[in-house]
Amino acid sequence: MSRRLLVAAGVVLAIAAAVISLREPTLPTFEPTGQAQQLPAEGEFVGLSVEEFSGVLVGQEGRPVVVNIWASWCGPCRAEMPLLQAAAASYEDEAVILGIAANDDPDAARAFLDDLGITYPNGFDSTGEIHDVLDVRAFPTTYVFGADGTLRAQVNGGISEQRLAGLIDDALR
Repeated sequence: MSRRLLVAAGVVLAIAAAVISLREPTLPTFEPTGQAQQLPAEGEFVGLSVEEFSGVLVGQEGRPVVVNIWASWCGPCRAEMPLLQAAAASYEDEAVILGIAANDDPDAARAFLDDLGITYPNGFDSTGEIHDVLDVRAFPTTYVFGADGTLRAQVNGGISEQRLAGLIDDALR
């Protein structure tokens, strides 16, 4: 095979890999199970293990849950928090917005929430297991669980208001 043909084949493979990587991410296999638990109360910022996180999701069965993984050191996280706050108010009777700080200092994360005036439920990934089971690859990452508890969507990186509303509306159907 000629060198020119090998280079052309390599370019085609690289383009194909780039196109595939731009598609929606493969969803993690995480399924919430266990004992139902309450959402963290407004103003409360609690550490959650993966079992407790799973229980919180089970406790919301019947309503879609948007889980946003964030960190106080993440600029795009800061930019999208007001959007999530607005969505929490808009969908308060229909869906749940739940923030989970990961790879962060709990005190810095708490100060971040206070600085932005965030009141929707938030917790802290106290063991790093939530980050792992959801296969977080970027900050922020947003997951949408349907009313039946199944993971329906994942968005790596910042999310727009329109995309978030579309995903919530889809989960409500």
